[in-house]
Amino acid sequence: MQPKPILKAMLICDHTIVEEGTHKRTLIGLFDRIKAKAFPTAHPSMSVYVQFREIEGVFDFVLELFDLNSEKSLNQAVIRQFKVEDRSRDCELVFNLLSVKFDHPGEYEFRIYIGDFIFGQKSFKVM
Repeated sequence: MQPKPILKAMLICDHTIVEEGTHKRTLIGLFDRIKAKAFPTAHPSMSVYVQFREIEGVFDFVLELFDLNSEKSLNQAVIRQFKVEDRSRDCELVFNLLSVKFDHPGEYEFRIYIGDFIFGQKSFKVM
């Protein structure tokens, strides 16, 4: 049976800082839209923070950038062999992305997968 984590948070920001000793995360510059002067454009850096629970084991997590207007996948980032030790505790993933390209204005979405199962989505606009 496919594990099904429960999404607690999925946020997009400019940077995520992970504190050395405590491993606490600080999210800098939360946003839900990107403004561009011309297209194509590239956003220099962004982080996607994901918090979930209710699974344990070792998993590959895939973050997909999806263009909702043209209904196609643009890119993927993978965290492989991530160990989740306790299903009753919150777990966090951070995907750091550089030079994310957008060919046109419109609606986009980040999707987080475990196997073929989408357990979280976060949409945003590029204007």
